Amino acid sequence: MENLEEKSEETVRSNMPVKMKRDKFRNARGGKAVMIDIYCSKCNTKVLWYQKDGTGSLKRCYLNRIFAPPELERLQRDPSIQEPKDLPNLVCPSCQNVLGTPMRYSDGRLAYRLRQGSFYKKRSKDIGY
Repeated sequence: MENLEEKSEETVRSNMPVKMKRDKFRNARGGKAVMIDIYCSKCNTKVLWYQKDGTGSLKRCYLNRIFAPPELERLQRDPSIQEPKDLPNLVCPSCQNVLGTPMRYSDGRLAYRLRQGSFYKKRSKDIGY
């Protein structure tokens, strides 16, 4: 997953150390991207910080687009994770509500298939997780 042909990086905000990913997947979805916060709909806990590419509803979270928390962000670089069965479910850290299940998308990337109704999202206004 590290060999995603990253061409250039774009700063999310001028005072942020985090860079949005700009690669063939983002370009295929029109080049537009936003940072969003994903929350558990059961207990309102912030679960992850994610780069959403393109328009449309959020149906899955690709591992290579998760920026925080660190324990989820590290999964994209873990060499022991090669298949969906190697990934744990995406669960809320507070109430253990399952928000997503591991899958492999048709382009080969690992992702979490999100359970509609188990989460809500907001466009990120802060500078990180």
